[in-house]
Amino acid sequence: MNIDGFCDTYGLGKVLKITKLTGGLMHQMYKVETTKKIYAIKVLNKEVMNRPEAYDNFVTSETISNYLALNNIKVSNALKINNNYLNKYKDLYYMVFDFVEGKVLKDEEITILHCQKIAHLLAQIHSLDYTKLNLIPEITKYTDIYDWSSYTKMASFKQMPYQELYLNNYLKYVSLQQRANERFNNINKDYTLSHQDLDPKNVMWQGNEPVVIDFEAATLACPYQELLEVALCWSGFLTDNFREDKFKSFITTYLNERPLPDIDWYDVICGNLINRFNWLHYNLERSLGLITNDEDEIKLATEEVTKTILEINRYIDLIETLTNIIKNLTT
Repeated sequence: MNIDGFCDTYGLGKVLKITKLTGGLMHQMYKVETTKKIYAIKVLNKEVMNRPEAYDNFVTSETISNYLALNNIKVSNALKINNNYLNKYKDLYYMVFDFVEGKVLKDEEITILHCQKIAHLLAQIHSLDYTKLNLIPEITKYTDIYDWSSYTKMASFKQMPYQELYLNNYLKYVSLQQRANERFNNINKDYTLSHQDLDPKNVMWQGNEPVVIDFEAATLACPYQELLEVALCWSGFLTDNFREDKFKSFITTYLNERPLPDIDWYDVICGNLINRFNWLHYNLERSLGLITNDEDEIKLATEEVTKTILEINRYIDLIETLTNIIKNLTT
């Protein structure tokens, strides 16, 4: 990585100061002060960018973020440099943003009013006409089941701090993932524009107004899944601090602004486990050195494995509660 060389090559000014920003789980983000202005520069994960679909996915995500901005939704867009959102310097891709001053809220700072504002914003996004962007939705069908037992046979697994936790849980993952696949496929028939990672770390608050950042995962996706996941994120689930009143307020605000058809919410709730299994699988591969040998990545992934196993367990325990809450709000 050479941010100084990148900035010099692409005319961003002479670098005066670089500060690493927290929050990135796959890529690295830096606040970069130059002689021209202050930027937020994202250094993209080399392993991710080696995937054949990665470049086009980033172009799509930035196309979506720009469309949201045109529709008066406050977002942080990647700057076009040489008419590209992504620019390569040596062996790495970089994305450049204007630095956004603001605050990321912690769970204890998030109020019901914040939940209502994000629910309103999400309803706005889901209501936009995506056909104007010429994006073609691809119906995703999940059928594969990961070989969860294979990791336990690796020599490096025995050195992992999550070894005991994983051994106590992985045997149930095959049946759970199979059922989650089926439930997800049942409900995954409608599409809207979706941010796909609208949790508190990706919203900067300027006073009481939210600015949405990090559109890396933005695409066309099922709005029901995103509504559920974002409501969970803003009601404290990710940090084991779930607040039912925040969750209810989020769902109610959204439904008041964007009524939904009669759908099977149990399918939505169970199907939502898929993303957690995908994330667990990805981080197992990273932490065990199967797809990276970067020590910082391995350390981060190892922490994410433990976090995700515990999150899956909490989610399973919450399924009945979530089903009853939404049933009462929609009948």
